[in-house]
Amino acid sequence: MKDVIALLNCHECARLGVLTEERPLASTSFLGRYAFMDVALSNFTNSGIDNVGVLVKDHQRSILKHMGNMSSWVNNTKTDKITLLTNEKGLINPPYNTDLANLKENDYLLYDSSASTLVFQSPHIIAPIDFNPIVKEHRERGEGITIVYKRIKDGDRDFVGQCRLTIDQDGYVTDASKNDGSEKEICVSLATWIIDRKALLEIVKESQRHDLSLGIADFIVYFVKSKRLKVHAYEYKGYARCFNSLEKYMEYSFELFKPEVANTLFKKDWPIFTLTHNSKPALYGPNAKISNSFIANGCIVDGDIKNSILCRGVTVEKGAKLNRCIVFRGSKIGENVVLSDVVVDKHAKIAQKHKIEGDPDVPIYVDQGASV
Repeated sequence: MKDVIALLNCHECARLGVLTEERPLASTSFLGRYAFMDVALSNFTNSGIDNVGVLVKDHQRSILKHMGNMSSWVNNTKTDKITLLTNEKGLINPPYNTDLANLKENDYLLYDSSASTLVFQSPHIIAPIDFNPIVKEHRERGEGITIVYKRIKDGDRDFVGQCRLTIDQDGYVTDASKNDGSEKEICVSLATWIIDRKALLEIVKESQRHDLSLGIADFIVYFVKSKRLKVHAYEYKGYARCFNSLEKYMEYSFELFKPEVANTLFKKDWPIFTLTHNSKPALYGPNAKISNSFIANGCIVDGDIKNSILCRGVTVEKGAKLNRCIVFRGSKIGENVVLSDVVVDKHAKIAQKHKIEGDPDVPIYVDQGASV
């Protein structure tokens, strides 16, 4: 799709509590090998979109570190490009650091391109979306704004706090509100929008008459409620999970141990790309016992690992037992340590014989660089 700009929207993104205090969710580890942003960027690449921007809200260093030379998510390094967009004024005035303000500050992206359609996706909702049929329908219908949504049957516990939609028989959004978890069967926005260039200019124009702290999502809701502009809804029926808390982060990560679930995200014809590291393979000692776990390259394991995820370069010594844990890069778990329902941030060290037990509903977090 040569007439499209795709934007990874880190402004319209949830947090994972203490885990994302020092990093954005976009660059947070996902399944030990990936970062959350990899899924959306891979969607853009697999959909044939060659002009991609990343709307960075904060912690740009972390995003830059993960992206490296940025070539992992482009089809042709001679013609395709990924541009990082930051609103420097917003960094010193956080309430006004919105996606809309970021686009205004970096409007050269629009002026340097004749693209008529913009695609937005947020990193906290993991969904392998093919944008070709969505953009095609958006254009054939002559829509200004299209919201990608999903019908879910567990709205009382999933997508809580996210945008809930009411959709009429003609496929238009008639109301939008926050999902308060009071109903199970609802339609939820996937924080994914297709916006016509003219509609975006209308949003920019309208923003001049409103609070500057409002973002694109706020104006889409405003247009719906005021009936100023019709907002079309496109139903997505594939895998989609909303990672909006530390508890959901663990629950949905471990859910992907099930092949029937993993196969709906990791498809043969829809690869998820990521930055590669030329590190050594994992090394398993004579006492290692691994079951139902993801172990990244560079790990040294001589303990008992169950239902857990180890990121690159993690060391687990003899006698250690881990169950339902996520251990970030470079951390060291000492001899005879027992951990369950724990997230260990990167470069932490847990000395021998320690026992830390959380709960699936209340996991325990060990801080980055901590020594326990």
